[in-house]
Amino acid sequence: MIIWDGNKKDSTNFTTNKFLQINNCGFQNTSSDYSVIRKKGRVDYHILLITNGICDVLHKGKIHTLTAGNLVLYSPYEEQQYTYKTDSMSLWCHFAGTAVNEILNSCNIQSGVYSLPPNKHVSEAFIKVIQRYHQPGREDFAGASLLELIYNIKEANQTNKQNEKNYDLLQPVLTYINMNYNTPITLDMLAKKFGYSKSRFSHIFSETMGTSPIKYINDIRLNNACEMLSSTNLSISAVAFVCGFNDPLYFSKLFSKKYKTTPSEYRTSN
Repeated sequence: MIIWDGNKKDSTNFTTNKFLQINNCGFQNTSSDYSVIRKKGRVDYHILLITNGICDVLHKGKIHTLTAGNLVLYSPYEEQQYTYKTDSMSLWCHFAGTAVNEILNSCNIQSGVYSLPPNKHVSEAFIKVIQRYHQPGREDFAGASLLELIYNIKEANQTNKQNEKNYDLLQPVLTYINMNYNTPITLDMLAKKFGYSKSRFSHIFSETMGTSPIKYINDIRLNNACEMLSSTNLSISAVAFVCGFNDPLYFSKLFSKKYKTTPSEYRTSN
């Protein structure tokens, strides 16, 4: 493993009287395990976004494992330590300015680790920061892109918190579906049972789970159908009914669409 002392020969580590200034930024690709250690931290702020692979970061004495979409923000003088695993990729930016603290506070962003899912707007804004910073005469535009990045992180963090809250609210729903997938379940019934309007329930479920309620239910049914086709001698129609499908033809259509093979062919191959 390569270990680099980030406090040695760090020519970009400085403060500024400007409103907002990028001290340095770039891309990081690693072909082997690689660690950066800054016992004294830096005098500026540091955002590190993982775009691929795994990176273990130390923040306030605790190790966090970051994957794609996750990021860490270090404030000035905080100890920094992060270890990239082989074939990891990241984007990073060191910045300072008299308005940084105010900007971050207004976005409710503090020093810390943010376990966000991959976010197109965050990564695109970050890439724009780096491209503009390294383009002569575009430094002011890079600063504007940094503001865009920070506000995209704010939005992604708010969305993630809301999704986590929604996921907690949906836990009873998911438990019910998993225990009763083989019985008739409709969108209207679920919404009424758990106290939502039909449209509100569908919106929350789809936004949080990344799929519609009906597709979620059918995927559970199809997964169980695979198990039954492989381990029982029940007819295709019987498997369909046992797994909650009232129409064997509809079951076969959904099965073939998802698995690219018919139920009969699946049973034969397994």
